Amino acid sequence: MIAYKMLIIMRNMTLYKLILVLALSFSIRGVMAQPGNNKVIIQGKFTPSINDATKINTTPSLRDTVYKTPKFTYKIEERKLETPFRVAPIRPARLLGEPLNKLYANYVALGMGNYLTPFFEFYHSKLRSRSTKYGVHIKHMSSAGSIKNYAFPAWSHNLVEFYGSKFWRKSVFDMNISYQRKVNHFYGFKPHNYPDSLLPKDVDIVQRYNLAQADFHWYRYRLRRSEMNYDLKLKYYFTNDFYRNKEHGVIVNSFYDWNSHLVKKFKNERIGFELKNHFYDDIWDTLNGQISNIIDLMPYYKFNFGPLSVKAGINMQVVTDSTSNAYFYPNISMNLAAIPDVLYFNFNLTGGYYRNSLKSFSEENPFIISHIPVGFTNRKFQTNFGLGSSISKAVNFDIQLYYDKFEHAPLFVTDTNSLYDNKFTVVYDDYDRLKLQMGMTYRLHQKVQLLLRGNYYVYNMTNELFPWHKPAYDVSLTANYNIQDKILLKAAFITYGSSHVPVWENGIMKAQTLKAWVDINFGVEYRYRKKMGIFINFNNITSSRYYRWYNYPSYRFNILGGFSYIF
Repeated sequence: MIAYKMLIIMRNMTLYKLILVLALSFSIRGVMAQPGNNKVIIQGKFTPSINDATKINTTPSLRDTVYKTPKFTYKIEERKLETPFRVAPIRPARLLGEPLNKLYANYVALGMGNYLTPFFEFYHSKLRSRSTKYGVHIKHMSSAGSIKNYAFPAWSHNLVEFYGSKFWRKSVFDMNISYQRKVNHFYGFKPHNYPDSLLPKDVDIVQRYNLAQADFHWYRYRLRRSEMNYDLKLKYYFTNDFYRNKEHGVIVNSFYDWNSHLVKKFKNERIGFELKNHFYDDIWDTLNGQISNIIDLMPYYKFNFGPLSVKAGINMQVVTDSTSNAYFYPNISMNLAAIPDVLYFNFNLTGGYYRNSLKSFSEENPFIISHIPVGFTNRKFQTNFGLGSSISKAVNFDIQLYYDKFEHAPLFVTDTNSLYDNKFTVVYDDYDRLKLQMGMTYRLHQKVQLLLRGNYYVYNMTNELFPWHKPAYDVSLTANYNIQDKILLKAAFITYGSSHVPVWENGIMKAQTLKAWVDINFGVEYRYRKKMGIFINFNNITSSRYYRWYNYPSYRFNILGGFSYIF
C-alpha cells in the first residue's frame, strides 16, 4: 500500500512538470506572434529538459480480509473413566441453638401441714411424640382441723383424670376423662348457741359431691383458605350429692365455616355457623325431675379490612323447659390493630340464655341446699369495649369495660328453712352490672413471672337491696422467681372487697356487711438435686379470719411442707 501511494505521488509530479513546459511554450509563441515592432531580446542559453522518471517495479495489490473457515471432520470416542471416589455416610446435623430439655415421665409430691392436712399428687405422661400424647393425674388434699367456736369444718378433694391427644396432618383430637370427689361440712354455725339435744353429729352436716365427666375435642389446626374449617366439642357429665340428688349434662359446641369472596376489598372472608346444644336432666330425691334444653344456631360472616377484623352474626335460640320459646340476639365482635403487635382495640355485643345447674352452683358455693332451685338466666345483652398492648416482649396489659343486663339472675342467700342457718339457697332478680377488668403480665425469660388481675363492679338492682355475696372488687397478684433452677420462689396476694348479706332477726331482714379481706401466701422450693426438691408453703401469712360466705370463716395461718421427685 505504501509503494502504491508513492507511485501515485511521483506520477503527479511528472505531470506537473509537463504542464509547466507546455505553458511556457504557449507563452513564447504568443509573444512571437504579437504584431508591431516590439522586439524581445533573450540573454543567455536556455535548454528545457525533462528528467527521466524513476519507475517503481512493484505492482500494487489489495489484501482480502475475509477468511474462509476450514472444513474438517471429527468423532467422539466413548471411553469409561475410572474414578477413585467412594460414597461415605453423612453425619447428622447438630442443633446450633439450645438442645431440647430432657423430659421425665413421672412426677410425685408428698406433703403434710397443720390442721392435719395431708397432700399427695402424681403425674405420668408420655414423652415427646409426633403422633400421640397421654397422661394420668391423681391428686388428694384434705384437712381435719378445727375452727374455734364453729362446728367441724373438715373437707377433702380427690381427683383422678386421664388425658390424651392424637395428631394428624391437619387435625387434632383431644380427650379428657376425670372423676372428682369433694367432701365438706356445713360448719357455718356455733354449737354453743344450741342445746346439746339439738346438736348434730358430724355425719349429719356432711356434704359430698361426685362428678364424673368426659370431654372430647376435635379441631383443625392447619387450614388453607379454600378448605372447610371445623371445631367440635362434646362434653358429658354426671354429678350427685350426699342426699341422692343427681344431674346429667350433655353439652355440644361446634362451628363450621368456608372461604368466600363476596367483597373484593375484604380479605380472609369466611362464612359459617355455630351450632350448640345444652341438655340438662335434674333428678331430685324428694321432688319431680326437671329436663331442659337450649339450642343455639348462629350464622356468621367474618372478614379483615386492613387492620380491622369483624365477625357479625345472629344468635337464634330455642329454650325448652315446660314450654318452648325462641329468642334472637346480635353477635358482633370487632378488633382493630391500631399498631400491629403493639396496640389493639376491641368491641363486642352479644346476649343469650344460659342454664343455672346443680354443677355450676356447687362449684361456686359448696354450702348450698340439695334441692336448690335451678333455672334459666337471660343475659339480654352484653357489650364491652377494651384495649390491649404489648409494651415489650416482657410486658402486656389488657383493659376491658363490660355492661351487662341480666334477667332472672341468681343470688346466694341464707336458707331460713335450715335449722342452723348454715345452708344457702338462691333468689332471682333483674339487675344491670358495670364491670371494669384489668390485667397485666410481666415475664423475663424463665426467671421472673408476674400476673396481676383485678375487677371492679357496680350493680343496679331491681328488687333486692344489694347484690348479695358479690364483692365490690377483687384483685389477685401472683409472682414466680426462678434462681438458677435451684431455688423457686412463689407468692400470691388475693383481696376481695366488702359485700352485703341478708340477715333475719326476729323475722326482720337486715343487710349486714362482710368486710373486705386479704390473703397473702408465700412458697419456696429448694431442688436438692436435679430430680428431687423440698418445698414449704405459708398460707394466710397475716393470720386473718375472713368470710367469703356468711358464717363461714376461713382457716388462719397454715403451713404445708413436703418433697417432690421426678423420674
